[in-house]
Amino acid sequence: MHGQDTQIRVAVGQVTARLMNEAEATLASINACITGAAEQRAQLLVLPECAYPAYLLGSVASYRSGKHMDGETFVAWLADRAAQHRLHIVCGFVEDTGTALHNSAVVLDDTGRERGRVHKRFLWNADANWYEAGKQLDIVDTAFGPLGVVICAEMRVPEIVATLAARGARFIAMPTCWINTARTPGCYENPQVEFLVAARAREFALPILCADKSGLEMPGFSYVGQSRIVNVDGTVAAGAGPTGDGLVSATIRLDYPRRVVVAPRWRDRLLSDEPAVRSPCTSPRPLTVGVVPGSLVEQRTGGGALGETLFEPLRAQGASLALVPVPDESSAERLAMAANAFDLRAVTFPSEIGVRSIAGAQVGCLSGQSLRTFAAAR
Repeated sequence: MHGQDTQIRVAVGQVTARLMNEAEATLASINACITGAAEQRAQLLVLPECAYPAYLLGSVASYRSGKHMDGETFVAWLADRAAQHRLHIVCGFVEDTGTALHNSAVVLDDTGRERGRVHKRFLWNADANWYEAGKQLDIVDTAFGPLGVVICAEMRVPEIVATLAARGARFIAMPTCWINTARTPGCYENPQVEFLVAARAREFALPILCADKSGLEMPGFSYVGQSRIVNVDGTVAAGAGPTGDGLVSATIRLDYPRRVVVAPRWRDRLLSDEPAVRSPCTSPRPLTVGVVPGSLVEQRTGGGALGETLFEPLRAQGASLALVPVPDESSAERLAMAANAFDLRAVTFPSEIGVRSIAGAQVGCLSGQSLRTFAAAR
């Protein structure tokens, strides 16, 4: 199967969040997802991050004193059900190695055999208080081809997905606990739901299977639900609602991942010891940006007008910076000169990627082709 285009039926299970002392009810929800996926004839099921017993542990001591199955007993329970239902399963759980707790995910095949195990490498916030970060970044071999497992906040780190794609992953399983960042009651917001997962799928041409929790795990800490199966073009093949338990399935195509392009100079910068995050500078005045459509550029720069009709209206509206798409470098130079006459800085044809100081602000400039890879913007 590995060398062919493959279509598989996949499912993602959404589980209502509960505390550790409600582990029996959580187990019932997980079991319902498994039986439901089998009834929908799914070949692979993805379940949430820390699906059992909970995400919020409070401390290592509170987890170890809790009345729930330990991680290995849970994995054995899960393996029995995978074999019983002839179902491949990816599931998040709390793993206790004896020296540390890990936010882990296990990959089981349809005989119940463990194919791989992943420790979350990029801890988000509170989970750093009781979980230890993983060190390895490997793909897992499955009957459907190489699988990459990304746990929740790791999707925010493009290098993780890029590395999995470069190592041959044909699809991504994402056990997650998407935190609800909305400030309005009854609303559900999270940047990964709204754009980031779709962006990663399109960037690397990888389908992504996202299984989330829903509801309130403790006061002030709730999840957005909306588990989903995302195609390589970023479209949602199937999605759950923001509340309650849920199970959705779809048939996806496992294509070949897009080649990860990282120019040597970008690779050197990404791997250097120089701090990746710099302190932002403060502009002495608001930076107002004017955007000029390409069709309008052609219309108003004919006859040697050199763009005065473009830039005077922008300057009258307080713009300091104009984004002007043009197809060639010579036109870009003429328009930049015309913009200067109106005290405007024009970004026209950024042949080089870099940061420029404009009106006291640091502005990153990228050419269109550089947007096909994470590395330039990173």
